[in-house]
Amino acid sequence: MTNREKFLVGIIIILIGGFLFIFNRPQKESPPPIKIEENSEIVKVAVHIGGAVRSPGLYYLDPDARVADTIEKAGGPTSDADLDSINLASHITDGMKVLVPSKTKQVNTEGQNSLSGSNSSHPGKINVNTASSKELEELPGIGEVLAQRIVSYREANGPFKTVEDLLKVSGIGKKKLEGIKDLIVVE
Repeated sequence: MTNREKFLVGIIIILIGGFLFIFNRPQKESPPPIKIEENSEIVKVAVHIGGAVRSPGLYYLDPDARVADTIEKAGGPTSDADLDSINLASHITDGMKVLVPSKTKQVNTEGQNSLSGSNSSHPGKINVNTASSKELEELPGIGEVLAQRIVSYREANGPFKTVEDLLKVSGIGKKKLEGIKDLIVVE
């Protein structure tokens, strides 16, 4: 064999060895699949409950809880609680205030509800046409600013004719009205 033939055989062997190495080399191990762990921490919502319950205060509940669950978390209603005046099936929201009216503390000497500014024909309900700003703040989702807007609107435009007229007040939408409509009256 000539040197040239030896050289060509050597190149062929090198090429075959290179191909065998490339095609037979161990494959890189694929990284294990990423495990995405679900957040096991359940988010709670804060609800302030007051009125005719055994242990009023701030409670943290599951976001799918209802007003009835909040009352139970607060030790249950007192014996004079007027549960027919509130919607026990309403969903709670974060920052909500639930006020459970009392049957025995409803009427003061002027016939006004000492807790809610309503007259005795609608016990436990707040009359939005006569309630003070502080009384309106007792409604769930109504803070100081929104209560003052309701009073200002009423003073500028006259009394509300229907509960739905509250939608004309800046800051009150359908969802907020839905949350308070069982607790208010327009007279």
